[in-house]
Amino acid sequence: MTSRKEHWENIYKTKDHKKVSWYQESPEISLELLSKIHADSSQSIIDVGCGASVLADKLIEQGYRDITLVDLSEEALSTIKDRLGNEGNIPSYLSQDITKATFINTFDIWHDRAVFHFLTDLKDRKDYMLTLSKSLSNNGRAIIGTFSINGPNACSGLDIVQYDEEKMKSELSSGLQLVDSVISLHNMPSGAKQEFMYFIIEHKDT
Repeated sequence: MTSRKEHWENIYKTKDHKKVSWYQESPEISLELLSKIHADSSQSIIDVGCGASVLADKLIEQGYRDITLVDLSEEALSTIKDRLGNEGNIPSYLSQDITKATFINTFDIWHDRAVFHFLTDLKDRKDYMLTLSKSLSNNGRAIIGTFSINGPNACSGLDIVQYDEEKMKSELSSGLQLVDSVISLHNMPSGAKQEFMYFIIEHKDT
C-alpha cells in the first residue's frame, strides 16, 4: 500500500504542478482571509500542506519573515525554495506528516488550504486537531480550507471528507472553537470549479 508521503512525492515528481486541479495562480482567498483576521507581517505563520503554492512568495512580498512550510513532499518544498531564489532561505521547510508533527515554537497563524479533508481516519483527524491546539499561540488564529458539502468527494485519486460548519465543529478538540466560515469557488486549470469552505478557528480562551 502506498503511503501518503509516497503518493504526494510521486505527484510532484511526475506532474506539472501548474496543471494539477488544486493549482492557484494567486492565493487570493488565503490573502483575503489573512486580511479578515487582521494578520500582521510580524506574526509567525505555518502553511500546512503547502505543496508548491505561491502563498510563501506573497507572504514574503508583504514582509513576513517567520514562515514555516510543511508538506509531505520534499519535491514540493524544493520547488518553492528554488522558485524563491535569493529569498529561498527565509522560510523554514519541514517534510512532515502534520498528524505526527511536533514544533518547538507556537504559531500566530495556522494556514491549511486542503490537508484536513484528506484525513478520512478519525484518529488522524484527532491527532491533527491536537497538533493544531498545541501549536497555535494563545491569541492565534487557524484558517482551514476543505471541500464543502457541495464540493468533490475525492481529489488526486484519494477520498476526502466534505465539511460544513456543523461537521467542522464536531471535529474540533475541546480547547478550540469555530468563529467564522466562508464559501469560496476554486477555478481549476481545466476551467471547472470546486466549492471550498474555509473555517476560522481559535482557542476558546482568547
